[in-house]
Amino acid sequence: MRDRNFGKMDEETVSDYVERSRSLVESSPQMDEQNTRARLIDPFIRDVLGWDFYSTGIEMEYSVQMGSSKKKVDYALFADGSPAVFVEAKGCDTTISDTHADQLRSYMRQEWVDWGLLTNGKSFVVFRLRKDGGHPDVERLGEAELADLTANDWMLAALSEESIQSGTSTEIYQRVERRQNAIAALSEQKDEIAESIRETVVDQVGEVVSQPAESLSKTLVDDLIAELERDREDGTRPTTQTGAESPNSSSTTESDSAGKYGIQIGASGKTTGFSGDTQTEAMAAVVNFLISDHDLIDELSPLPFVPGEKNAMLHDQPVNPTGEEMRFYEEVGDGYYLNANLSKDAKKRQLRRFADACGVEISFDGEW
Repeated sequence: MRDRNFGKMDEETVSDYVERSRSLVESSPQMDEQNTRARLIDPFIRDVLGWDFYSTGIEMEYSVQMGSSKKKVDYALFADGSPAVFVEAKGCDTTISDTHADQLRSYMRQEWVDWGLLTNGKSFVVFRLRKDGGHPDVERLGEAELADLTANDWMLAALSEESIQSGTSTEIYQRVERRQNAIAALSEQKDEIAESIRETVVDQVGEVVSQPAESLSKTLVDDLIAELERDREDGTRPTTQTGAESPNSSSTTESDSAGKYGIQIGASGKTTGFSGDTQTEAMAAVVNFLISDHDLIDELSPLPFVPGEKNAMLHDQPVNPTGEEMRFYEEVGDGYYLNANLSKDAKKRQLRRFADACGVEISFDGEW
């Protein structure tokens, strides 16, 4: 169940914003903060999140008292007369850093503001204040690249004017946490859970089913995770999952580390590195490699590869089994289509599945 019931008009609004903004970024990748705010961030707050710039619900350059000095938050979005969301804006020419995140966290703690958004128009990072006792903490709740906004509609719902004013954003946060914790638990305890399922089936039916039950129980856990990933209301939180263990440190390495999202594939004592400026770019590079060098298509045959129930992750045409066109996809290999309409954690999970199918190791670094 989604946090927000996006109708067709909502989906079109987000898709139109994404396509228009991607075009602007491609034509002016070094856009400064002033132009980024006018061309990308103002429209995001107004058109996608639904906040009215001509009302008292938004205050620009909001003052926050920090010790003996005053600092300015780029945007403060109000509910019931108090700021409920702080938005810190950077230019497209600036890479979001931990320093920027810490700055926003300090503003949120000082004013006890529930939600924070840090964005340079290309990356969107969402924060949430945890009011545990008298010492509030701010957690990095999720993030998405511009191209992946439609796959992270929980973020849009949580920060929307409608949800903030109605209090629905708090319910979204609670559901995000519960589902994300469930995914993390299933991932971390996959082998133990699968073994418990196998033992239960064997106890009920007998040893004759032990071998097939062992394989199918692992598939069941994978399918459950995929189901939660597909419908989950959360985006990503880097601290909840780590990558697969790194390939042997003594292996030979070929590396491409130009982009901020790095992936390493290890096979036969050799590690090959890939990277991209976006998650989708890095993901597509790895899938191309697995298709050309490790027979990924044969390993997944017959296509489509559908780890859950509805959405194809890899197919020979850009459609899902339901006949619905993939919302966002990348063409890979020789006429194959990779579903890119995924959160960051979901992309990593699918890449692990592809690597497992090919019998190779995979690890992630950079901003994964």
